[in-house]
Amino acid sequence: MNKLDKVAREVADSLKSQNLNIVFAESCTCGLLAATLGKIPGISQNFCGSAVTYQNDTKANWLGISHQILENPGPVSEIVARLMAENVLKKTPRADVAVSVTGHLGPDAEKKLDGVVYVGIGYRKIESGIEVTRLLLPDEYAEQTEDQSLRILRLDDLLEQIFKLLLQSLAERS
Repeated sequence: MNKLDKVAREVADSLKSQNLNIVFAESCTCGLLAATLGKIPGISQNFCGSAVTYQNDTKANWLGISHQILENPGPVSEIVARLMAENVLKKTPRADVAVSVTGHLGPDAEKKLDGVVYVGIGYRKIESGIEVTRLLLPDEYAEQTEDQSLRILRLDDLLEQIFKLLLQSLAERS
């Protein structure tokens, strides 16, 4: 079992032990958080689904994020990550926890956004709102080759980091 699958299984176990249901709102991960968690047998008891909102119009239409916010500060921002998590939680009554992710994995990003990702985690019954973490992914990886592009390596790294953030959040909550 690879590191990503291991931490995803730990998240699934934590959701089960706390009797929590999860929903995702994914942009730059293109549904891979859902796909990773969905590989785990029995996860259907705790996994509600994922809204893959890659384009701005989809974020606006599915999650109700205003075009004004999507223009300024833009989709790769703390406020968009916060709204993605808040709104997917509102639209998924069975979910207790929401995770959102929005970012730019490259390669054609503006320098200030290249490798920048925002991850939101929030709970329905906790008043503190959505906690947003800003991540900056590396410009290169040791295992980078022509076949292993920077974007793919960043994506793998990001998925693992998100599941670790979620696992930490779940542990603090229990």
